[in-house]
Amino acid sequence: MKRIIILLITLCVLTGCNGQTNKVKEERIISLMPSNTEILYALGMEEEMIGVSTVDDYPKEVKNLEKFDAMQLNYEALLKAKPTIIFAHESMTSQEKVLKRLSDKGITVVTVKDAQNFDEMYTSIDQIGKAIHKEKEANQLEAKIKEDIKQVIAEYHNKLADKKVLVEVSPAPEIYTGGKGTLFDDMIHQLGSVNVFHDINGWQPVNSEAIIKRNPDVIIATSDLSDEAYKASVEKRGGFSNVNAVKHGAVYTIHEDEISRPGPRIAQGLKELAETIQDAQ
Repeated sequence: MKRIIILLITLCVLTGCNGQTNKVKEERIISLMPSNTEILYALGMEEEMIGVSTVDDYPKEVKNLEKFDAMQLNYEALLKAKPTIIFAHESMTSQEKVLKRLSDKGITVVTVKDAQNFDEMYTSIDQIGKAIHKEKEANQLEAKIKEDIKQVIAEYHNKLADKKVLVEVSPAPEIYTGGKGTLFDDMIHQLGSVNVFHDINGWQPVNSEAIIKRNPDVIIATSDLSDEAYKASVEKRGGFSNVNAVKHGAVYTIHEDEISRPGPRIAQGLKELAETIQDAQ
């Protein structure tokens, strides 16, 4: 009899004595930045995802989710989707008013930091993990990424020491590259190589004269073109025939997503970058 009473008390506590079990809040998540999306999936939130940005393409499951233009947010469409939490991004300053209206409706809006180095990436993972109560999983993910990065650096650092690298994120005629305070700069530095535009801050346009003067050993572009097509376009630039990268045919394209998204695949991107620089030797 005593055991039955204890059991009834236990059931009463679990159900609140009203015959209904307490339900954990089910999240409905919209992610407006591909790097945030990849982190959320890596933390096991695939079942809670209901929407992503129009440029999201990984993992493949995102193709089945509703798409939202992160640079021109549709307030009504977002509200209609009934999210409980929206992961925005620090770079989305032009959308702050829409995000504020959504927040005023009771939707949790998390603005994730614009990570421009590995340490800031770990901070972003912490931020996302805390918002979805997955702190333990976030710590585990960070540990794995750190170990993967450590292995890549150990394998390539000495091989790539002092190699002068130019990364073009936008082609001629308006060439853009990343300087100090960008993820590309940190990745090149971690590999022991030299970013020829380390002395500039952030993402900036650079002219042909500046590139020729700095004489990179390898030119890497985040482009959909083939190596051959991009190499041909660089060779046509005036004065580039004497640039080391052009003289030695060290002009390559690289998969943009893995090296530009600070998230679970960054070690893969670092390895691809390392292999590309090594090909120039």
